[in-house]
Amino acid sequence: MPSPHAKSLDSLPPHLLSRTAFHLLTAAAPPHRPSPLLPLFLTCRSVYHALSFPNNPQLYKDLYFATFDHQAILRRYQWMKTHIYKDEYNILGLLSEPRPWAVDYIARWEMSRRMRQIAKRGRVEIPGICDRAQFMEDMWTVWFLVTENDGKNLPFLLEQCNLRAALTAYYRDTLLKESLLPGYPTEDGEKALVAWTCIFAGIDTVGEDTPEELDEKIFMLRPYVFACAKYDVSFAPWHLKKLPVCGPGCSTHGTDPTVQHRAMTYKRFGYSWRRCPPQFILGAYILFLRLLQRHPERIGLHSGSSNLSTSPFEAGLPGIFSANKVPLSIDSDKGWQRNTMCQDPHTSKGLAPLTFRGCIEGFWRGTFLFYDFEFYRHILSGNLGGVYTGMFAEQAVEAELRETLVKVKKEDVGGDGPLLTAGFKDMESFEEEIKFLEQGNGYEIVNDDDDDEEGWTKEILISGRSRTAWGWAQVRGRVRSWDGLVILCFSYSPQREPGTRWLWRGYILTGGYLVGRWRDTFTPENLRGYEGAFGMIRAGEICYPEHFPKRMDDSAGLNQFDQGVFRRMPITELLSHTQTHTHTQTETQPQPQPQIPSSERDPDTKTGQRYNQ
Repeated sequence: MPSPHAKSLDSLPPHLLSRTAFHLLTAAAPPHRPSPLLPLFLTCRSVYHALSFPNNPQLYKDLYFATFDHQAILRRYQWMKTHIYKDEYNILGLLSEPRPWAVDYIARWEMSRRMRQIAKRGRVEIPGICDRAQFMEDMWTVWFLVTENDGKNLPFLLEQCNLRAALTAYYRDTLLKESLLPGYPTEDGEKALVAWTCIFAGIDTVGEDTPEELDEKIFMLRPYVFACAKYDVSFAPWHLKKLPVCGPGCSTHGTDPTVQHRAMTYKRFGYSWRRCPPQFILGAYILFLRLLQRHPERIGLHSGSSNLSTSPFEAGLPGIFSANKVPLSIDSDKGWQRNTMCQDPHTSKGLAPLTFRGCIEGFWRGTFLFYDFEFYRHILSGNLGGVYTGMFAEQAVEAELRETLVKVKKEDVGGDGPLLTAGFKDMESFEEEIKFLEQGNGYEIVNDDDDDEEGWTKEILISGRSRTAWGWAQVRGRVRSWDGLVILCFSYSPQREPGTRWLWRGYILTGGYLVGRWRDTFTPENLRGYEGAFGMIRAGEICYPEHFPKRMDDSAGLNQFDQGVFRRMPITELLSHTQTHTHTQTETQPQPQPQIPSSERDPDTKTGQRYNQ
């Protein structure tokens, strides 16, 4: 006989029903799946009405906060309110309502169901469940989960979404199949989100279960890494000193094909938004560099290159790209800001000048890749086979960099020197150049918090030294504040012989990486030069291995060799070689014969670590 004091569920007030449902889900261990709500929904119509999404979005907002990390969202949207909308639009007011959070909560669980199906069936397109457009939407959801992770999101992705298996299915169903088609594979936002998700989630070993799979992965990545003339790595062309290209109120743009609009539309919180995806090619560089260190014997790694010297304590320990710690959300904030503010080089406002202040100064270690010159020349002339069959090598690099903050007129940003020397003019000696730069390069040195006068801004200048197999190099550089592009000029010889100065351009990325491309400085900037990938990590960052030195003075240096792809040569030989070539094509067109020293074109030269695939 029921107690006279017993009450049925439908007699409880809605707020008590809501609390009951909340504790029913959150009392269990994470990830607090919503499935326990189903029995409540089936009890009676009034309970269903009280707990349903349309009538109780607050319940789903509370479940969102209990299930997922959310501090990064509040922090980043506060940044948007401060730096973008200001008083024009209260974006935080939008998120103060429960409904947007409830919409995102449901979207995440629906995404997890589709990801599990992709993992189960081994393909992306599943009739009635998922198609390409839906997968792209889901990858945006995954991307925000992984870049907002502070401890809750990643277990949800790995366990509830079966993320590793799902992205393995995508890799086999899309990336491997496309690599077998004629022509160059495409580079798009979908691949960018997948690549960087694998890196940040610590699952970039997808597709390496067997030696045969490893060979397929190397084959798939090679075009993205070595066909430098085919794929961009920057948010705006590197040779543009001043951005945006257009002034306020501009409605028509020039026809320069190198100035591209990369922004994509996605849905979140029930609204449509726009932002740039992360750069896929830079992610491919990190994937490839980590792959080299995990499987040197499979790729054909030989002893005898300019690798980093080690102390007895360091011998046998993992290499510079071995650490792949999962970053916290705050580590991704600057990248999130860049993807927000640098959508279109024509009109986007870009980042604040000091966004990457303090991110460059310190000790860096890494490697750079260079391709056999003859094969690289074939690639530029349109021979796709050279991408897959050419030899390439790896060289170690370490650098010690310093920052100097100066006050400059806005029209003087980028320097008044040549682009190929990072905007600096040459002086009588390295010592004089570095001293002049660190004294402000002719401008006033200022503090971070100094106010900017009308028509003036701040610029980060870079100085320091670097060491490779070639020996010591003087480094001068600067940060293009619009997108944080780091531009460094490495000079090995005070006499400035052609072939002894190289330009490195790259971005500071989550995890403490500086990743980009080096290029020769003998080929004019409007032509396709000799280029290759590089990657470095700053000491003390989360992806920098603990056993490596933290200062240049503590480093054992590099193993040096007499010969290399970048060896010095008589200037007369260089000039006699370059006189046989003429340049008639622009930066956006293949260049059949880059102007590179002739002695570098000997395919039989033993130049350290050779990889012949």
